[in-house]
Amino acid sequence: MEPIDYAAHPYLDPQFSSREPRMLRALYRQYLIIRNNDEAYNAFLNKLLHPHRQVYPLRENLRHVSSFLAEVGPYLDGLLGLFPEKTHGPLAPAKEIDECDDLRNLMRYVFDSTDPKLQFEAQRKIYLSKLFFDVDHTWEIQRGLIHKRHFESLMDEYLFRNTVDEADVEICFNIRSDGVSMDYTVGSAGPDKECWSFHKLELALPIDGHTFPLNVYFYSCRFKREIIPYQYMRGQEHYNLQPVEIWGRLKERRSGSIVSKMIRKKESNPRRIGDILGAMFIVADLVEVERLKTILMDIFGGPLRFRHVTDTLIRMEDKGRLGRYSAAGYKVFKSEVDLLYPSGPELTGPPSLFTVEIQIYTLESYLRTIHTEHYASHQHFKHRQFLQGLLPYLFPSEIYGTLSV
Repeated sequence: MEPIDYAAHPYLDPQFSSREPRMLRALYRQYLIIRNNDEAYNAFLNKLLHPHRQVYPLRENLRHVSSFLAEVGPYLDGLLGLFPEKTHGPLAPAKEIDECDDLRNLMRYVFDSTDPKLQFEAQRKIYLSKLFFDVDHTWEIQRGLIHKRHFESLMDEYLFRNTVDEADVEICFNIRSDGVSMDYTVGSAGPDKECWSFHKLELALPIDGHTFPLNVYFYSCRFKREIIPYQYMRGQEHYNLQPVEIWGRLKERRSGSIVSKMIRKKESNPRRIGDILGAMFIVADLVEVERLKTILMDIFGGPLRFRHVTDTLIRMEDKGRLGRYSAAGYKVFKSEVDLLYPSGPELTGPPSLFTVEIQIYTLESYLRTIHTEHYASHQHFKHRQFLQGLLPYLFPSEIYGTLSV
């Protein structure tokens, strides 16, 4: 097993004191200054939470910092809720840490406690609250819903205006004998098949002077703080593909997905997370994928707007461009698209760019991601993300021992 790289997130390192002694000394110096001095503590919080020369009273600052610390418990609970309850007990934070809503008191646990678990959990809570704060104060994320509405308006105006029919359809499917591809039918369930309901839109696309059909089984534009495309539980016989809210237990924000990705990607800057906005399309087959790509390029200003193109639908050698947790049978067209957002009365200067990650699936390739037994399923993908990308950072074996999840 390769060693864990804590360079981007050193405060999640259970050996932080020995590996980063200079940073620890700097933090300890700050703690000594504020430990028994409310005035110094408030001065520290004003610099930490607000722009320079903006001064707030201690009571307001305590309430402000508490609101970010309060996100950590539900965030960790949300991650553990994806897995069997037998894993929850050993990983549950100590009650005194979970209930602590003050930064200074958490620092007391870091420096004054002799219990390594309390020290680490206090350190982890401080750092995770800092990531939530950073996400909340990032320009691209603050404007995410505005950019989402702009993208959706473009889709309505230039793509979905070509809709000629729509209908609810039920797709029933199972894995073929090759263990990879999917056998699916419309509207006829079998004893061994899972079924999903889609609201299919039939479009007539004008391309190069001709009209071509396009069947969109599903479309969504999601802001990473807002929704995920679906949520389901293993063992159901029927599913309805509908957007649902994610991280609903977080009290004030919905930044859990972004924080998780920052940890997995070894990225400490939320501005470098590329898929804050994502659009997903499911169409009938590879021919329709090409038609959709063509019309999207026409809408967005041509191929120069597309970057980081990955297409495992037709080039499996592109697999290396996908994330490390993607399965070998995962097939998708994926690209980042840069769009211009116009300046408004409150802004000066030229239009600004924002990025949307486009994902296009064929119906067959998407069914692979939702079948509960397929190795390319979204459930298995999330499990790998947690086990390999989050568990070692948030629940290190040096503190919690070797876990079976």
